[in-house]
Amino acid sequence: MTMQRRTLLKRTGAAAGLAALGTTALPYGPAVLAAQDDMTLEFWDTLNSDPRQTIVEDLGASFEEENEGITVEHRGWTLEELQDTLPRVVESDQGPAVAQVNNGESLMGPMVRAGQVVDISGYVEEYGWAEGLPAGLLARNMYSADGTEFGTGQLWGVSAEAEIVGFYYNRSIFEELGAELPTTLAELEETMQAVVDAGQTPLAFGNSDGWTAIHMFGNIHGTMATREYLDGLIYRSGEQSFDDPTIIDAATKYVEWVERGFLQEGFEGITSDDAVALFESGAAAMLMQGSWQAGTVSENLGENAGFFLTPPLDAQAAATPASASPVASPAAGGAAVLHVGGVGIPYSITSNAADPDLAAGLINELVSEEAFSAFVEAGLLPASEIADDQITEGTVSGDLYSSWNTALANDALGHYLDWAAPGFYDVLVSELQQLLGGQVTPGEFAANLQEFYAASFE
Repeated sequence: MTMQRRTLLKRTGAAAGLAALGTTALPYGPAVLAAQDDMTLEFWDTLNSDPRQTIVEDLGASFEEENEGITVEHRGWTLEELQDTLPRVVESDQGPAVAQVNNGESLMGPMVRAGQVVDISGYVEEYGWAEGLPAGLLARNMYSADGTEFGTGQLWGVSAEAEIVGFYYNRSIFEELGAELPTTLAELEETMQAVVDAGQTPLAFGNSDGWTAIHMFGNIHGTMATREYLDGLIYRSGEQSFDDPTIIDAATKYVEWVERGFLQEGFEGITSDDAVALFESGAAAMLMQGSWQAGTVSENLGENAGFFLTPPLDAQAAATPASASPVASPAAGGAAVLHVGGVGIPYSITSNAADPDLAAGLINELVSEEAFSAFVEAGLLPASEIADDQITEGTVSGDLYSSWNTALANDALGHYLDWAAPGFYDVLVSELQQLLGGQVTPGEFAANLQEFYAASFE
């Protein structure tokens, strides 16, 4: 083990802001529970490929060894499959005891209101789960007791990973073009134009899945939106509207990128996995993707791969103190950009759990110190600040970790826009496909989003 002995959810001063949860500073590690009769404990999540799948299955095996008579079974799904399947099987008293429940109104809110997830307040105190990230990030796993208020109240799940979306890039292609890492959005566009002029593809991109367009739009919008606006929109705490100049401007910029040939040709029929494979084969200069892709990018491109965050609109924002990071451009996103990301999809206890105590013990294993070590060693992003001695400069994981630490320090993590309303994911997918296909204008796109969003309050 290369890291210092510490728990996954690193204790920070920000934990004081969570005193209302009644947490205490309790050390926690592998959960060894009272002897059980033979029982199968099933957990579902979106960790359906290596190295992440192997990590959680190894943790499940450790939990088996620590708890006699328990068999742990894991099933990895795509996000879309899990969101569609989980509420239905829990409602029919089937399915897993533990599952990842996507944040916000995409899934957690509806499942809290339906009584399909268990109140974990007691386990939060027992295991110290609230002692991890700044209060602003923990809020993403919070709802009021009745499930009507997002971002406040109590934790309903705990995340093993963190997520941030940015640009993976091919160092060799950048060097061949004489391109530097961009410090403004205009410089990023200049680099993409240089790639086009060289007869190459700037951005590997596939949108037949739908969700990749949400992330790319979210990061473009994050260069234009304020914290007050975005939090109000997602937490439904103000009078914010999707029919907003920043939404229209971001949509206009996105269409411009399509028209200028910055995105992979034929992206409408390419899957996200295919886009990753194209990037890793050297067929594109960049790939906008989440931190969860770092392991495979590193494995397939090695030292030729790097990572940087979406840069801000102007040079003045890029010159904030945050940009003093040893990884130059990743920090340029700083506080001037609200990057798509946050904590990963949290693990919750479903109402189908025959033994909630046992289910909580499994979750504790999945967010343990051992989990932290495994994620770091695989080049993935655990849900905590990364210690300096875990950051290797000149590697994709080193770039990623420096970027993450900078975003944390600057309160620069935005949201996934599909959290805003139940069923909003499908609306965003459809509207973005029409926007990029030229079937709706940016203004119509914004108005259509707002129409659905406003109706969700009724």
